[in-house]
Amino acid sequence: MKMKRALLPFLVIVISLVLTFVLVKSRKTPKPHEAPHLGPLVEVGILTKADRQILISGTGSAQSRYEVSITPQVKGRVSKLAPQMVAGGTFQKGELLFAIEDVDYQLAIAHAQATLAQAELELLRNENLADLARKEWHSLNSESDLEPNPLVVYEPQLKSARALRDAAQANVKQAELNLERTRVFAPFDCYVRSEQLEIGQFLNVGAPVATVAGIDQIEIVVPLPLEEIVWIQVPRKGTKQRGSLAKVELQSGGRTFHWQGEITRSLGEIDPRNRMARVVITVNDPFTEDTEKANLLNDLLPGMFVNVQILGEELSDIISVPRGAMHDNDTIWVIDDENRLHIREVDILRRERDEVLIRSGLDANEKIVLTNLSGAAEGMLLRPKMQETN
Repeated sequence: MKMKRALLPFLVIVISLVLTFVLVKSRKTPKPHEAPHLGPLVEVGILTKADRQILISGTGSAQSRYEVSITPQVKGRVSKLAPQMVAGGTFQKGELLFAIEDVDYQLAIAHAQATLAQAELELLRNENLADLARKEWHSLNSESDLEPNPLVVYEPQLKSARALRDAAQANVKQAELNLERTRVFAPFDCYVRSEQLEIGQFLNVGAPVATVAGIDQIEIVVPLPLEEIVWIQVPRKGTKQRGSLAKVELQSGGRTFHWQGEITRSLGEIDPRNRMARVVITVNDPFTEDTEKANLLNDLLPGMFVNVQILGEELSDIISVPRGAMHDNDTIWVIDDENRLHIREVDILRRERDEVLIRSGLDANEKIVLTNLSGAAEGMLLRPKMQETN
């Protein structure tokens, strides 16, 4: 009896193991569920047509439209010097730059006027003598058809007296002109680039004493690749054609300063070093007149290195794609309604920094792949994720 009780737990365990084994063996193995293959996940953009203005970027250094050396036309000592006649000083057209001592030139005018008065008196005397001589000759030769001898009627004397009078008049004009030249004025609105002048300094004719540059116009020479020239208007000499407008920009100290310009001409040749054309952009009134905004950087100063954006041709109904969507041999990846990939060759109109403008090969509302794939193949199944793009 005691032995039966001792074997009972052992029998229970054995029976449990047998039942477990039978249940496991009798259970059917589930068939694996295969998920449908949808292809790699890609970003897709929908194409649209839009009007587009071509923007051409370049850089260049600002320089004055006009720059001249100031050279005295008469000699003498500097008697007056404008306070702003220093490097950086500004003048309006017609303002006095400096003056040369004019005492000698005042005396020269007085002397020339005296000589003129003497010449006019001599001419008047010879005219009277000639008139008397002609009357006397006619009274003595009233029946003669001959002309009197020129010497008899003072013709050579009159010619000489008139020449002396004319020379004396010219000397007076020259003396007056020399007096005017003792005062030197600004030839245009300008600033002083350099000067070598002091009160009392003796100046010689033809020796440069200062350099001034215009402030009413600033020019920027911008080199451009030849393929960019087709998109802009460059006026030709002798025509009334207007050049393309341009935005001039300077970035400094976290701020951006802007000026408006216009293409006024080209330099008429290709730079042999880089095979680029050079156009000239002119900015009118580059200096601010608003004293409340007075700041050195508000003025477009000669020597500033600036960025330029030229407003080129305006295009209608243009398709553009991101540069990253372009692939080898000028192809675009297009996805159809069944999410299949098609490799499409396109005709490129223009490549820009971030985008490519398409001439033909794509239509509005088509979907293009924006994700770069390795091993892309025609007809490949894709899993698109929509993202709008222009």
